[in-house]
Amino acid sequence: MTQALRTDVLIIGAGLAGSLLAWRLMQAGKSVHILHNPKLTSASRVAAGLINPVTGQRLVLQENIENLLPAAHTLYQQLAEQFHTQFFFKKDMLRSLQHDKAKLAWKKRQLDSPYQHYLWEIPSKPDVIKQSQTGYLDTNALLNALHGYFQQHDCLTEGDAQQHDMHIRQEDIQWQHITASTVVFCQGWREINGKLFSFLPFQPAKGEILHLSTPNKLPEHIINQGKWLLPLNDGNFKIGATYQSNTSNEQTTEEAKKELLTALKSMPIEQQNITLTHHQAGIRPNTLDKQPFLGMHPKYKNIAIFNGFGSKGSLLVPWYSQSMCEHLIHATALPSHADIKRFTCV
Repeated sequence: MTQALRTDVLIIGAGLAGSLLAWRLMQAGKSVHILHNPKLTSASRVAAGLINPVTGQRLVLQENIENLLPAAHTLYQQLAEQFHTQFFFKKDMLRSLQHDKAKLAWKKRQLDSPYQHYLWEIPSKPDVIKQSQTGYLDTNALLNALHGYFQQHDCLTEGDAQQHDMHIRQEDIQWQHITASTVVFCQGWREINGKLFSFLPFQPAKGEILHLSTPNKLPEHIINQGKWLLPLNDGNFKIGATYQSNTSNEQTTEEAKKELLTALKSMPIEQQNITLTHHQAGIRPNTLDKQPFLGMHPKYKNIAIFNGFGSKGSLLVPWYSQSMCEHLIHATALPSHADIKRFTCV
């Protein structure tokens, strides 16, 4: 018979969002239990983990980057020291200005002082700029380390939980043998299948990437030509990503593979002796207003959500997880642009 368990916080979902929030809470002294279904595809396991402060053809600087980037660097360094493993790798990016819109944006950004910390001219290549303070997070290595830590502390259980599985009371919530003071849903795009947060306007978008290897020399930088090429080590690299909205199909497709291999042909890399080693697909938890979903359910004050980080989880989750942690422990205010109070429950 399974022994009854009481915990401060029960987290549903163990992707990057759920795992880093769990870590924050545990470091703050809270008891945490995490429910995780390893049979389900996680966008965090597919994502390249790119951190890029300036994105899009209009070269837009990420809002709040002055807080987001230090928070990410600090947390990933703390985790590296905890697990004696490097998870975040700094790597500059070379970005091709392929379209007139991007070229015009670059002319404007050269006069905009905040951008001078991130974008650099390459005199010998007028249609290419260098982006600094970019890099990538090895999300799989980090999640493996965190899940191992959770298992060592007996706070990771394989399973799923939805509203119909729970006994919701004013003072706590019970799921099977676990009783929690608060439940936080961190299920990525799959939250659209639940009833609790059905009022939130998710806009999931499928993405596919390819893993490849080559005996030839790889570029020193991340390459961004609409599609990106991420050089890793030992001749391995990734290329991505495709974008498809209005689908819940997580299967890889030949169409996406062809699209990515076609993009590869224009990349500055020796085209001979390249081997495709892996093809992955995942669904990003994008949102209508491009802002995360954080906060407490409007009806159930002990049920929360921490979700909606889209394709920028590696950059966004460290800072927002600290905000969410402080909100859960001290009831401090959440960032208004991310608080789900901005939507009306219907």
